[in-house]
Amino acid sequence: MLQPFLDMMGLEVARALQFFFTSTQHSQINHIVLSGGCGAIPGADEAVGKRVQVNTIVANPFVNMALSSRIRAKALTQDAPSLMVACGLAMRRFDR
Repeated sequence: MLQPFLDMMGLEVARALQFFFTSTQHSQINHIVLSGGCGAIPGADEAVGKRVQVNTIVANPFVNMALSSRIRAKALTQDAPSLMVACGLAMRRFDR
């Protein structure tokens, strides 16, 4: 049921890359990092990577962090792509 959506997602990323390449001096990219809710869909990274022929991974800002025993690691891994903005905001400085 999700396959048509994943195929369309790969197509949209390919179109975005075409626009990027035609509007900048860059002609290639090395990696794609998926974040947000769609990044958590199983197989999204494979679908995008297959479509655009670029190494594609799902964002996980918690990958090298020590986790409290109160944190459910599986649930955090599932939610990690959606928490990129929250992690970025948490890392900024407030003493400026």
